[in-house]
Amino acid sequence: MQHDRKTHSPRIAIIGAGMAGISCAHALQQRDFAVTLFDKSRGIGGRLATRRIEGGDSFDHGAQYITTRSADFSALIDRLRHDGAADEWQPRLGTDGAHHPWFVGTPGMSALLKPLAEKLDIRLSTTVSTLERSGNAWQLQTADGALFESFDVVISTAPPVQTRALFADDTLMQTSLDAVRMAPCWTLMITFAAPLAVDFDARRFDTGAISWLARQASRPEHGGSRHAWVVHAGAEWSAEHLELTPEQAAGAMQRELARAVGQALPDTIVAQAHRWRYAMTTQALGQPFLTNTDRSLFAGGDWCLGASVECAYRSGVAIAEAVSKRLRTD
Repeated sequence: MQHDRKTHSPRIAIIGAGMAGISCAHALQQRDFAVTLFDKSRGIGGRLATRRIEGGDSFDHGAQYITTRSADFSALIDRLRHDGAADEWQPRLGTDGAHHPWFVGTPGMSALLKPLAEKLDIRLSTTVSTLERSGNAWQLQTADGALFESFDVVISTAPPVQTRALFADDTLMQTSLDAVRMAPCWTLMITFAAPLAVDFDARRFDTGAISWLARQASRPEHGGSRHAWVVHAGAEWSAEHLELTPEQAAGAMQRELARAVGQALPDTIVAQAHRWRYAMTTQALGQPFLTNTDRSLFAGGDWCLGASVECAYRSGVAIAEAVSKRLRTD
Protein backbone atom coordinates (compact mmCIF):
# COMPACT_ATOMS: atom_id res chain seq x y z
CA MET A 1 0.00 0.00 0.00
CA GLN A 2 1.23 3.47 -0.80
CA HIS A 3 1.13 6.18 1.84
CA ASP A 4 1.26 9.93 1.46
CA ARG A 5 4.39 11.28 3.10
CA LYS A 6 2.37 13.73 5.17
CA THR A 7 0.34 11.00 6.86
CA HIS A 8 3.05 8.57 7.97
CA SER A 9 6.37 8.57 9.74
CA PRO A 10 9.27 8.53 7.29
CA ARG A 11 10.72 5.09 6.60
CA ILE A 12 14.34 4.50 5.66
CA ALA A 13 15.96 1.43 4.09
CA ILE A 14 19.70 0.84 4.37
CA ILE A 15 21.42 -1.76 2.20
CA GLY A 16 24.54 -3.12 3.87
CA ALA A 17 25.17 -3.79 7.57
CA GLY A 18 28.87 -2.97 7.79
CA MET A 19 30.34 0.01 9.62
CA ALA A 20 28.82 2.59 7.26
CA GLY A 21 25.33 1.07 7.32
CA ILE A 22 25.24 0.35 11.06
CA SER A 23 26.63 3.75 12.07
CA CYS A 24 24.15 5.46 9.77
CA ALA A 25 21.21 3.41 11.09
CA HIS A 26 22.24 3.96 14.70
CA ALA A 27 22.46 7.73 14.21
CA LEU A 28 19.07 7.82 12.46
CA GLN A 29 17.42 5.67 15.11
CA GLN A 30 18.69 8.05 17.78
CA ARG A 31 16.82 10.74 15.88
CA ASP A 32 13.63 8.62 16.10
CA PHE A 33 13.48 7.54 12.46
CA ALA A 34 12.23 4.10 11.44
CA VAL A 35 15.12 2.24 9.81
CA THR A 36 15.33 -1.21 8.22
CA LEU A 37 18.68 -2.68 7.24
CA PHE A 38 19.17 -5.37 4.61
CA ASP A 39 22.32 -7.46 4.23
CA LYS A 40 23.01 -10.46 2.03
CA SER A 41 25.31 -12.04 4.63
CA ARG A 42 24.37 -14.17 7.62
CA GLY A 43 25.80 -11.65 10.06
CA ILE A 44 26.55 -7.96 10.43
CA GLY A 45 29.96 -6.36 9.99
CA GLY A 46 30.82 -6.53 6.30
CA ARG A 47 34.62 -6.56 6.15
CA LEU A 48 34.72 -6.34 9.96
CA ALA A 49 34.53 -10.10 9.70
CA THR A 50 35.26 -13.08 11.91
CA ARG A 51 34.90 -16.66 10.68
CA ARG A 52 34.95 -19.82 12.77
CA ILE A 53 36.03 -22.89 10.86
CA GLU A 54 36.49 -26.58 11.53
CA GLY A 55 38.60 -27.35 14.55
CA GLY A 56 37.18 -24.38 16.47
CA ASP A 57 39.62 -21.67 15.41
CA SER A 58 38.24 -18.25 14.51
CA PHE A 59 39.88 -15.88 12.09
CA ASP A 60 39.55 -12.12 11.64
CA HIS A 61 39.87 -12.45 7.90
CA GLY A 62 38.73 -9.02 6.72
CA ALA A 63 39.80 -5.66 8.17
CA GLN A 64 42.72 -6.35 10.49
CA TYR A 65 42.53 -3.39 12.86
CA ILE A 66 41.11 0.09 13.35
CA THR A 67 42.94 3.37 13.81
CA THR A 68 41.34 6.59 14.98
CA ARG A 69 41.99 10.14 13.84
CA SER A 70 38.86 12.19 14.60
CA ALA A 71 37.52 12.99 18.07
CA ASP A 72 34.07 11.51 17.45
CA PHE A 73 35.40 8.21 16.09
CA SER A 74 37.86 8.00 18.99
CA ALA A 75 34.92 8.51 21.35
CA LEU A 76 33.04 5.67 19.63
CA ILE A 77 35.98 3.30 20.05
CA ASP A 78 36.25 4.33 23.71
CA ARG A 79 32.57 3.44 24.20
CA LEU A 80 33.08 0.09 22.46
CA ARG A 81 36.06 -0.63 24.70
CA HIS A 82 33.93 0.22 27.73
CA ASP A 83 31.28 -2.21 26.44
CA GLY A 84 33.88 -4.96 26.04
CA ALA A 85 33.52 -5.00 22.26
CA ALA A 86 36.97 -3.57 21.45
CA ASP A 87 40.50 -3.42 22.80
CA GLU A 88 43.95 -2.28 21.75
CA TRP A 89 46.09 -4.79 19.86
CA GLN A 90 49.82 -4.64 20.48
CA PRO A 91 51.42 -7.40 18.39
CA ARG A 92 55.13 -7.96 17.95
CA LEU A 93 55.76 -6.39 14.58
CA GLY A 94 58.04 -7.69 11.87
CA THR A 95 58.91 -4.16 10.79
CA ASP A 96 60.15 -1.18 12.78
CA GLY A 97 58.45 2.16 13.07
CA ALA A 98 55.83 3.85 15.22
CA HIS A 99 52.17 3.71 14.32
CA HIS A 100 48.86 4.94 15.62
CA PRO A 101 47.33 2.56 18.20
CA TRP A 102 45.58 -0.41 16.63
CA PHE A 103 42.16 -1.44 17.93
CA VAL A 104 40.34 -4.69 17.25
CA GLY A 105 37.00 -6.23 18.12
CA THR A 106 36.82 -8.60 21.08
CA PRO A 107 36.70 -11.49 20.87
CA GLY A 108 36.68 -10.86 17.09
CA MET A 109 36.26 -8.01 14.63
CA SER A 110 32.61 -8.88 14.02
CA ALA A 111 31.88 -7.98 17.68
CA LEU A 112 32.70 -4.30 17.10
CA LEU A 113 29.28 -3.35 15.77
CA LYS A 114 27.07 -5.43 18.05
CA PRO A 115 26.52 -2.68 20.67
CA LEU A 116 25.42 -0.26 17.94
CA ALA A 117 23.14 -2.84 16.30
CA GLU A 118 21.31 -4.12 19.37
CA LYS A 119 17.99 -2.36 18.74
CA LEU A 120 18.11 -2.12 14.96
CA ASP A 121 15.72 -3.90 12.56
CA ILE A 122 18.15 -5.96 10.47
CA ARG A 123 17.13 -8.44 7.76
CA LEU A 124 20.07 -10.79 7.25
CA SER A 125 20.55 -13.25 4.38
CA THR A 126 18.47 -10.82 2.31
CA THR A 127 19.77 -9.58 -1.04
CA VAL A 128 18.05 -6.49 -2.44
CA SER A 129 17.95 -7.07 -6.19
CA THR A 130 15.85 -4.21 -7.61
CA LEU A 131 14.63 -0.79 -6.63
CA GLU A 132 11.54 0.85 -8.16
CA ARG A 133 9.77 4.15 -7.66
CA SER A 134 6.28 3.76 -6.23
CA GLY A 135 4.54 7.12 -6.06
CA ASN A 136 6.53 9.25 -3.64
CA ALA A 137 8.31 6.26 -2.17
CA TRP A 138 10.58 3.38 -3.12
CA GLN A 139 9.80 -0.31 -3.37
CA LEU A 140 12.52 -2.88 -2.78
CA GLN A 141 12.46 -6.40 -4.18
CA THR A 142 14.76 -9.09 -2.86
CA ALA A 143 16.39 -11.93 -4.75
CA ASP A 144 13.83 -14.39 -3.37
CA GLY A 145 10.92 -12.29 -4.69
CA ALA A 146 9.87 -10.62 -1.43
CA LEU A 147 8.65 -7.01 -1.66
CA PHE A 148 9.33 -4.25 0.85
CA GLU A 149 7.30 -1.12 0.08
CA SER A 150 7.04 2.58 0.83
CA PHE A 151 10.48 3.67 1.89
CA ASP A 152 10.93 7.42 1.72
CA VAL A 153 14.72 7.13 1.55
CA VAL A 154 16.97 4.29 0.40
CA ILE A 155 20.64 4.27 1.37
CA SER A 156 23.15 1.90 -0.18
CA THR A 157 26.40 1.27 1.65
CA ALA A 158 27.33 -1.58 -0.68
CA PRO A 159 30.48 -1.34 -2.85
CA PRO A 160 30.19 1.03 -5.84
CA VAL A 161 29.63 -1.70 -8.45
CA GLN A 162 26.71 -3.16 -6.51
CA THR A 163 25.30 0.27 -5.70
CA ARG A 164 25.53 1.19 -9.37
CA ALA A 165 23.35 -1.78 -10.32
CA LEU A 166 20.69 -0.75 -7.78
CA PHE A 167 20.71 2.93 -8.78
CA ALA A 168 20.90 2.20 -12.50
CA ASP A 169 18.39 4.89 -13.51
CA ASP A 170 20.28 7.82 -11.99
CA THR A 171 22.82 8.99 -14.56
CA LEU A 172 24.63 11.49 -12.33
CA MET A 173 25.18 8.97 -9.56
CA GLN A 174 26.33 6.39 -12.12
CA THR A 175 29.04 8.71 -13.41
CA SER A 176 30.37 9.40 -9.92
CA LEU A 177 30.29 5.73 -8.96
CA ASP A 178 32.22 4.81 -12.09
CA ALA A 179 35.12 7.01 -10.94
CA VAL A 180 35.69 4.99 -7.74
CA ARG A 181 38.21 2.15 -7.84
CA MET A 182 38.49 -0.75 -5.41
CA ALA A 183 41.05 -3.55 -5.31
CA PRO A 184 40.38 -7.20 -4.43
CA CYS A 185 42.10 -9.31 -1.79
CA TRP A 186 42.45 -13.05 -1.38
CA THR A 187 42.66 -14.06 2.29
CA LEU A 188 44.06 -17.33 3.61
CA MET A 189 42.98 -18.70 7.01
CA ILE A 190 45.48 -21.32 8.06
CA THR A 191 46.26 -23.36 11.18
CA PHE A 192 49.58 -25.17 11.43
CA ALA A 193 50.31 -28.31 13.45
CA ALA A 194 53.50 -26.71 14.81
CA PRO A 195 54.81 -23.16 15.30
CA LEU A 196 55.70 -21.04 12.29
CA ALA A 197 59.33 -20.09 12.96
CA VAL A 198 59.05 -16.29 12.84
CA ASP A 199 59.77 -13.67 15.51
CA PHE A 200 56.67 -11.53 14.97
CA ASP A 201 52.91 -11.61 15.42
CA ALA A 202 52.11 -9.34 12.49
CA ARG A 203 54.01 -8.15 9.46
CA ARG A 204 53.45 -6.22 6.27
CA PHE A 205 55.31 -7.29 3.15
CA ASP A 206 56.11 -4.48 0.71
CA THR A 207 57.01 -6.77 -2.19
CA GLY A 208 55.86 -10.15 -3.46
CA ALA A 209 52.48 -11.83 -3.56
CA ILE A 210 51.84 -11.72 0.21
CA SER A 211 51.02 -8.34 1.76
CA TRP A 212 50.09 -9.22 5.37
CA LEU A 213 50.53 -11.98 7.95
CA ALA A 214 49.04 -12.01 11.46
CA ARG A 215 48.92 -14.56 14.27
CA GLN A 216 45.38 -14.78 15.60
CA ALA A 217 46.29 -15.72 19.18
CA SER A 218 48.10 -12.38 19.58
CA ARG A 219 44.79 -10.53 19.36
CA PRO A 220 43.06 -9.61 22.65
CA GLU A 221 40.67 -12.30 23.94
CA HIS A 222 40.90 -14.17 20.65
CA GLY A 223 41.93 -17.55 22.02
CA GLY A 224 42.10 -20.64 19.81
CA SER A 225 45.22 -22.26 18.44
CA ARG A 226 48.52 -20.44 18.86
CA HIS A 227 49.37 -21.59 15.36
CA ALA A 228 46.42 -19.97 13.52
CA TRP A 229 47.30 -17.19 11.07
CA VAL A 230 45.55 -14.85 8.65
CA VAL A 231 47.35 -14.13 5.38
CA HIS A 232 46.41 -11.44 2.87
CA ALA A 233 47.58 -11.48 -0.70
CA GLY A 234 48.53 -8.21 -2.34
CA ALA A 235 46.13 -6.34 -4.61
CA GLU A 236 48.04 -7.09 -7.80
CA TRP A 237 48.32 -10.82 -7.10
CA SER A 238 44.68 -10.98 -6.02
CA ALA A 239 43.54 -9.27 -9.21
CA GLU A 240 45.63 -11.60 -11.38
CA HIS A 241 44.20 -14.66 -9.60
CA LEU A 242 40.69 -13.33 -8.97
CA GLU A 243 38.84 -16.23 -10.57
CA LEU A 244 40.65 -19.05 -8.81
CA THR A 245 38.50 -21.39 -6.77
CA PRO A 246 39.00 -21.05 -2.99
CA GLU A 247 40.83 -24.38 -3.00
CA GLN A 248 43.18 -23.23 -5.76
CA ALA A 249 43.79 -19.90 -4.03
CA ALA A 250 44.56 -21.63 -0.71
CA GLY A 251 47.19 -23.82 -2.36
CA ALA A 252 48.77 -20.96 -4.29
CA MET A 253 48.89 -18.70 -1.24
CA GLN A 254 50.60 -21.36 0.86
CA ARG A 255 53.34 -21.57 -1.74
CA GLU A 256 53.66 -17.78 -1.79
CA LEU A 257 53.70 -17.63 2.02
CA ALA A 258 56.58 -20.10 2.19
CA ARG A 259 58.45 -17.89 -0.26
CA ALA A 260 57.65 -14.74 1.76
CA VAL A 261 58.91 -16.14 5.10
CA GLY A 262 61.81 -17.96 3.48
CA GLN A 263 61.10 -21.40 4.88
CA ALA A 264 59.04 -24.53 4.41
CA LEU A 265 55.70 -24.26 6.19
CA PRO A 266 54.76 -26.61 9.03
CA ASP A 267 52.14 -29.27 8.35
CA THR A 268 48.70 -27.74 7.89
CA ILE A 269 45.62 -28.65 9.90
CA VAL A 270 43.20 -26.29 8.16
CA ALA A 271 43.62 -23.96 5.17
CA GLN A 272 40.71 -22.01 3.71
CA ALA A 273 40.71 -19.06 1.33
CA HIS A 274 38.17 -16.27 1.03
CA ARG A 275 37.93 -13.74 -1.80
CA TRP A 276 37.13 -10.13 -1.01
CA ARG A 277 36.23 -8.82 -4.45
CA TYR A 278 36.00 -5.23 -3.18
CA ALA A 279 38.52 -5.10 -0.36
CA MET A 280 40.25 -1.72 -0.45
CA THR A 281 39.63 1.68 -1.99
CA THR A 282 42.39 2.73 -4.37
CA GLN A 283 40.59 5.78 -5.79
CA ALA A 284 38.06 7.39 -3.47
CA LEU A 285 35.04 9.46 -4.40
CA GLY A 286 36.39 12.47 -2.50
CA GLN A 287 33.21 13.38 -0.62
CA PRO A 288 31.24 11.71 2.22
CA PHE A 289 28.35 10.43 0.10
CA LEU A 290 26.34 10.67 -3.10
CA THR A 291 22.68 11.60 -3.41
CA ASN A 292 20.16 12.08 -6.19
CA THR A 293 18.25 15.22 -7.11
CA ASP A 294 15.36 14.81 -4.67
CA ARG A 295 17.59 13.33 -1.94
CA SER A 296 15.63 10.09 -1.73
CA LEU A 297 18.64 7.94 -2.70
CA PHE A 298 22.00 8.01 -0.94
CA ALA A 299 25.18 6.01 -1.43
CA GLY A 300 28.12 5.82 0.92
CA GLY A 301 30.84 3.71 2.48
CA ASP A 302 34.56 3.81 3.12
CA TRP A 303 35.07 4.17 -0.63
CA CYS A 304 33.77 7.73 -0.43
CA LEU A 305 36.67 9.00 1.65
CA GLY A 306 39.42 6.38 1.66
CA ALA A 307 40.27 2.87 2.74
CA SER A 308 39.83 2.85 6.54
CA VAL A 309 37.05 1.78 8.87
CA GLU A 310 36.92 5.36 10.12
CA CYS A 311 36.15 6.49 6.55
CA ALA A 312 33.13 4.17 6.56
CA TYR A 313 31.99 5.57 9.90
CA ARG A 314 32.35 9.18 8.75
CA SER A 315 30.36 8.44 5.58
CA GLY A 316 27.56 6.72 7.50
CA VAL A 317 27.23 9.53 10.04
CA ALA A 318 27.28 12.18 7.30
CA ILE A 319 24.47 10.40 5.44
CA ALA A 320 22.42 10.21 8.63
CA GLU A 321 22.81 13.95 9.15
CA ALA A 322 21.81 14.73 5.55
CA VAL A 323 18.80 12.39 5.63
CA SER A 324 17.65 13.84 8.95
CA LYS A 325 17.80 17.38 7.58
CA ARG A 326 15.91 16.37 4.45
CA LEU A 327 13.10 14.57 6.29
CA ARG A 328 12.77 17.18 9.00
CA THR A 329 12.24 19.94 6.44
CA ASP A 330 9.80 18.05 4.14
